Amino acid sequence: MPPKSPRSFTENTLIRQLQQRYCSRTPRLRKGIGDDAAVVEPVKGGEYWLVTTDMLLENVDFRRQWITPHLLGRKSISVNLSDLAAMGARPRFYTVSLAIPDATTLAWIHRFYDGLADASQGAVLIGGDLSRSGDGIAVSIAAFGESLNRKVVYRSGGRAGDALYVTGVLGKSAAGLALLRNGNRIPGARSRREAVSAHLDPEARCETGLWLAQSGLANCMIDLSDGLSMDLPRICNASGVGAIIRAADLPVFAQSASWGGDPVDLALHGGEDYELLFSVPESKTELFQLSYPAKFPAVTRIGELTPETGKIWLIGQDMKRRRLPEAGFDHFKQT
Repeated sequence: MPPKSPRSFTENTLIRQLQQRYCSRTPRLRKGIGDDAAVVEPVKGGEYWLVTTDMLLENVDFRRQWITPHLLGRKSISVNLSDLAAMGARPRFYTVSLAIPDATTLAWIHRFYDGLADASQGAVLIGGDLSRSGDGIAVSIAAFGESLNRKVVYRSGGRAGDALYVTGVLGKSAAGLALLRNGNRIPGARSRREAVSAHLDPEARCETGLWLAQSGLANCMIDLSDGLSMDLPRICNASGVGAIIRAADLPVFAQSASWGGDPVDLALHGGEDYELLFSVPESKTELFQLSYPAKFPAVTRIGELTPETGKIWLIGQDMKRRRLPEAGFDHFKQT
């Protein structure tokens, strides 16, 4: 038998509290937390369901001394919703599996679940699992999204000649991670806070992704979780095309240069931006630019898709063309 836990609560007590506090009522949820599985009513008209899952491990994906439980909850759900955003789905439900060390308090757990709820963008918690961990916190979330009018944007829809766009700013999260690793002692308080916030509290572009899917203007799309240099080849390989991008056109986090960072390098290889990378047919770029809602994050054209399958080219600041190395984040890359 495992040794007794010093906690002042039991698993059943915690499950009841989570059910009462976070399991919202929604018409299509027949049964949420409290049974062996959740039960959801089908949708009339047969919309597609999209399912994704992501895991965050302490000392691999985050360090507890850097992040509050509330922010960890927000980030944990946001990185999952970002996958739904990349396919144009509206978030509907999610499950949470949480493994915690003995020293974890009930207050910490509730602050974590508060963060999940705050950043869930309308998705409802319907279940999960709780476990004891012998080595740090582990979070695994499964998120369920729903298409609208059966319109889904895949990685595989890109065509040679399409224009490539990204939302937001690239490299800000990586700059924030560098600050955290260096003890956050870099001058420039406002830009420092902005970068650290981008890393600890990213926002999934769900409304933007849904609009892109419904507009019919995006041929392919992916969220930038592992860095442009890793994620661009993924849509190129799926679509059977190549790409050429221009360093001068990247929406970089220029402030990182003031503390010794290379804004272009961070934009290309940094990762965890959770912005959307997508392609638009060249013939529809004017319509796209005219109709794209101003309330959404700014979009920037960074290049084009080409017929050279799998070949990714970068035109540098020196205007020389070179192959773009895949130098983004890889969990299993040998260092």
